[in-house]
Amino acid sequence: MKNQIGKKNIVFGFAFFITTLILGIYLGFRATSGDPAWEENPMHEILGAAHAHGNLESVLNILIGYILCQLEAPPAIIKLTSILLLIGAIFHSGMLYLTGLGVAAAINIAPIGAISLIITMALMVYLTVVGLKNRS
Repeated sequence: MKNQIGKKNIVFGFAFFITTLILGIYLGFRATSGDPAWEENPMHEILGAAHAHGNLESVLNILIGYILCQLEAPPAIIKLTSILLLIGAIFHSGMLYLTGLGVAAAINIAPIGAISLIITMALMVYLTVVGLKNRS
């Protein structure tokens, strides 16, 4: 590893993935419970979205964290990317979790996470061009 900056993303990604797996098991049990009120509950859809987005954002943290550790690029930009990715997962799918659990105002924070993820991806374009070019 060239640096350790992405390590926190890898650890976070695996830990957050555990929560999305547990949520998936919960949703599976609820789906087979035969409770018609659950199927009509809007929280069902929000928790489903939290599960799907959380899975993706967990894997992104693991993958991007690993890539960040391998890059030879400006450390400040690598660190910013790492932090924005964490913010993205916590404020996007994390707020969907809270909304699905009854904290309705949390949905208003979710766009911050989505924007953070977009910026993260833009920075990854730059970092992979610069960081991978330096390796050859």
